[in-house]
Amino acid sequence: MDDYDERRTVSGTVTPERLWPQLEAWLAGDPSRPIFAVYHEGDWSGSDVLMVGDRYVDVRVCRSELAVREVLSAPREAGRGLVLLTSIDQLGADVLARLARPRVHRLHSSDALLPLFGVRAIDPALARQRWLIDALVDSAPRAGYESAGALQLDLARAWRALLVHRYGIDPDGGLGGLLAWAASPGTAFVEAEAAERKALTARLVGTMPGAEAVLAVLDAGDGDDVVALGLVMRVLLNAPDGAARVAARTRLEVRLKGWAFDAGSAAAWSLAAEATLDALPSHLQATVQHRADRLIEILQAESLVAASDHLTSGLRARMAAFGGTLAAWTAGKRSIAAVAADADRIAQHRLADSLPDAPHRLALALARWLDLDAASPPDLRAAALLHATDGSYADWARSTLRNGAGEPTFDAAVRKLVAKADARRESEEEHFAQTLASWSAHSTTDDALLGVEHILERVVGPLAVARPLLFIVMDGMGHRVANELLDDLSHAGWTELRRTAHSERALAVSVLPSVTAVSRTSLLTGSLRRGTMSDEQAAFPTHTALVSASAGGEPPRLFHKGAITDRHGGLTAELSAEVAGDRRVVGAVINAIDDHLARSEQLRTSWGARDILPLWWLLEAAREAGRIVVLASDHGHVLEHGSTLNRGSGDGGERWQRATGRSLETGEVVVQGTRVLVPEGACVLAWSEKVRYAVKKNGYHGGASAQEVLTPLLVLAPGLVDTPDGWSEAPYDPPAWWLGDPASDVVAPGTGVPDAPPAEPRPGEQMTLAPDGPPADVSATGWITELLASDVFAERRASAGRTPVPDERTIRILAALDAHGGQLLKDALARACGIPVMRLTGMLAALRQMLNIDGYQTLTVDPATGDVKLDRVLLAQQFGLSGP
Repeated sequence: MDDYDERRTVSGTVTPERLWPQLEAWLAGDPSRPIFAVYHEGDWSGSDVLMVGDRYVDVRVCRSELAVREVLSAPREAGRGLVLLTSIDQLGADVLARLARPRVHRLHSSDALLPLFGVRAIDPALARQRWLIDALVDSAPRAGYESAGALQLDLARAWRALLVHRYGIDPDGGLGGLLAWAASPGTAFVEAEAAERKALTARLVGTMPGAEAVLAVLDAGDGDDVVALGLVMRVLLNAPDGAARVAARTRLEVRLKGWAFDAGSAAAWSLAAEATLDALPSHLQATVQHRADRLIEILQAESLVAASDHLTSGLRARMAAFGGTLAAWTAGKRSIAAVAADADRIAQHRLADSLPDAPHRLALALARWLDLDAASPPDLRAAALLHATDGSYADWARSTLRNGAGEPTFDAAVRKLVAKADARRESEEEHFAQTLASWSAHSTTDDALLGVEHILERVVGPLAVARPLLFIVMDGMGHRVANELLDDLSHAGWTELRRTAHSERALAVSVLPSVTAVSRTSLLTGSLRRGTMSDEQAAFPTHTALVSASAGGEPPRLFHKGAITDRHGGLTAELSAEVAGDRRVVGAVINAIDDHLARSEQLRTSWGARDILPLWWLLEAAREAGRIVVLASDHGHVLEHGSTLNRGSGDGGERWQRATGRSLETGEVVVQGTRVLVPEGACVLAWSEKVRYAVKKNGYHGGASAQEVLTPLLVLAPGLVDTPDGWSEAPYDPPAWWLGDPASDVVAPGTGVPDAPPAEPRPGEQMTLAPDGPPADVSATGWITELLASDVFAERRASAGRTPVPDERTIRILAALDAHGGQLLKDALARACGIPVMRLTGMLAALRQMLNIDGYQTLTVDPATGDVKLDRVLLAQQFGLSGP
């Protein structure tokens, strides 16, 4: 230590922090007389008794030699330490003789520093920083600093220790850690002398890009807003150049007391602030975002805020811009590509996923639908197919968009869009009603267009022969609701099956008028008839096809309403036992949709599987039991959207009237034939959504619209199972305009995947795929061929921990991604490949295992957004291909 006397910091005032390590060093030698004299001026700030190691050490301030003698003469416990703090340089020889070290010690910070770090020497660069040595001694933890095993203490280690122990700054936390610290920097920084704060600032700025801006915030007294200001900084960086941005930057510089805006520092600050925000709990995120929005107002930067991916005001600004573009498109002044670009800007915002129902995506989809030419199907089957694969998705969009989004410009534009879609759907429903009236006279049905009375015989019975089956009737479910359910279920582990001979969506038509009393009874009895629940309960167990499928076992059983759910929650014990048991066919009727229509509540309603609790409980029970599920309906419905009461003859129902003695009015059609189950064999049906014959409710049924007459039929398998004979996995096939660009269902030429030809012309550019997508004999060309032939790919496939993806499906997936610039939503990719979403999810996981080498993400799937991305350049590098 004596080698550093000339560089030691000498202080006349002793502090506990400086005394402690020195005492530890002195007592380590275990002196027989543990008494020490230390030079000290002023008051003592510590305790009268210190615990050093396992010893008690008394501390006494002696302002004269007499006081020293008095303390030494007092009785003392053997071995107990004593420190005499005195300003007397020279003590008598007899006094010195009683000390462990016969002199008055002057403490030096460097002397205390060595044992604190467990080193023998101090780097000269550190020794010149006397304030730093003092600060380290004063801030030392009781047990000393972390040992590094080095014999010399260098400047970097000293700074690291000071940042951690004096200021609470994590040197490894980067700028994000500094932001967290800046929000509550502690008294050490606030009370530090100007020279120390200057040195600290210089150190942080030199080692941490962006620190200068953060410290400027502290100096301005805005530490609480350091994260919010970082979010604002992104706006000032990314907004278009111009007078508004210059003015806002100037106002920020003034707020930060002259800090000069620096793009590099601002960018680092923004990134750290955004990462900090993402890590916060949701309620704290909202608080920070609200404060950032307020700062935007203070800086008068509202016109720039759309540049932010994180601010709520930025999302609102993008939605307003989308609304303006959408309104211009509706008026014929902008292109659909401009609408799509604005929708993409909303989707890129980190808060976009929090928007209920993703209104920007629905609005874009509906605009794309309207941008297509309207179809005029020649017969009822073609009209039914148009509704199931096209119009029902437009119904989903327009009914959901009526909920609004809370942004005035957006909502105003969407109202105009929905009005335009309503007019087109009104025209389609009129055409459907006319074809229905023509068809009802002869009512020809077959496997391509089933009547509801055929479903038990032609679908449920044959399937039950192959597999135990749960038959669920969703009373009042139309294709719009079925689309929502299927979208949800395809992501929840259920695979849709379709008849191999009829790979399009199953088409079924209700009895007329489309009301429960005739349609549901006909469905559950297997014959055209009017009846009640008791008639259904009697006929279902004796239906010939269902009894035959039971093969001598327990007869089919049907559960209605109160027999389905327990009053304490969940399924009744009896129904649960039946689904889990050996009975071949179990049926259940759920009235959730029909019950909802009967109300007049203004509530947002979604129809995911979990939103209909009895359905969800039944599906989970079926999954556990390994049952196939047939999900059917007796009729659909139309929703209340500003209809007008037409009292008509007063003889009929919500959407139908007896034909006797009345003339047709706008929005009505006359139907007659064997499927019209009213005494006269003919009735008037409303086809327009604007017409009702009853009190106002949430919705109605009984009319002639496709929404009411056409009933969905879904066959669902729990997970990936071997399909029964005559059935195949269905592709995920919403219309192209629903998933994205209408061109998305045409694979680019030259990729080795030919377009699958539709069975017949389809409206809305809806493509018909084979049951398992494109033909199995597809051949890879170009870079895909080179990949499959590479040694690296062969090794990766051989080492896969599971059954590798077949080459034919690998070709489909890679070719589809490549044809769309290397990126598609998973649902769109499933459709482009003709692979069910459930199966595609597993295939993508297996492909990632084969294609992502050493952590390089050649193929990625974003679980939050569903984006699937292929990096061709990285793939070529990893597999040694000739080029991207």
